[in-house]
Amino acid sequence: IVIGQRIGSFGCAATNQSTNPWLQIDLKAAYLVSRVRAIIYGKPGQNINVHVGNSVTNNGLNNHICGSPPYDGSTNGKAIWRDVSCSPPVWGKYIVFQRIVNNHYLEVCEV
Repeated sequence: IVIGQRIGSFGCAATNQSTNPWLQIDLKAAYLVSRVRAIIYGKPGQNINVHVGNSVTNNGLNNHICGSPPYDGSTNGKAIWRDVSCSPPVWGKYIVFQRIVNNHYLEVCEV
């Protein structure tokens, strides 16, 4: 994970509290991405966007938005696997998670 800090041995990264926090993952090469799967803490799907693309302009936030992880309300505050489909699939070297919120953090694991 490019931005953030490791938490324990689970391969997690987290931001500090900020407005619209984001985490960028560098895949080191471009891949055709049809799905992004990650463990996201808190309330996934509530104002979280997953971007995929080859640009680092604006921290990769100008890249294609594949979508937002679904959230059914039953896992508030818990970490579970979330899937986001990219339809159609998108070529990208970077995956960026962004939470659209004031003064909050973002924590992502096991992408």
